Amino acid sequence: MNIFRKFILVAALVFSASGAICHAQQGGGQPPKETSFEDAIAKQVEEMVDRYKLDDYQAFKLDTLMQHFAPIYNAELRRVKESGAAQVASYQTIVDKWADFFDTEYEKIFTEEQWKIYMKSAAGREKKKRDKRLAAARGEAPEK
Repeated sequence: MNIFRKFILVAALVFSASGAICHAQQGGGQPPKETSFEDAIAKQVEEMVDRYKLDDYQAFKLDTLMQHFAPIYNAELRRVKESGAAQVASYQTIVDKWADFFDTEYEKIFTEEQWKIYMKSAAGREKKKRDKRLAAARGEAPEK
C-alpha cells in the first residue's frame, strides 16, 4: 500500500471517530462498494450522531462542516501527492493540521459531556498524540 493510500485511510479517521470508512473498505470479505463522497460524509455524521447523542442542530452543523471542508482537505492531500512527495512527514503535516482543525470545530459543536466522551475515544487518544507532534513542530513543550 503506497503512502498516499495510507494517509487517505488516516484521513478517513479524521472525519469519523468510529472509523466508518475503514470498516466499509474492509467490507467483511466482500468487495468494497463504490460510495460517493457525500454518502461517506452522511454515514460518518450519522454514526457520530448516534455515538455522541447529537441533536438535530449539532448534526446539521457537523454535516455542514464536513461538506464544506472535507473537499478542501482532500484537494490539499491530492496536491501533495501530485507534487511527487514521498515522505510520510509531508502527509503527516497536512493530516495533523486538518485533524486539529476538525477537533477544534467538534469541540465548539459538542456539549461538554459529548466532548468528554469524544476525548475518551480513540479519536481523543489520537488528538493527544497529534497535539504532541504539533507542539514539537512549533518548538513548544507538549502539554501533559
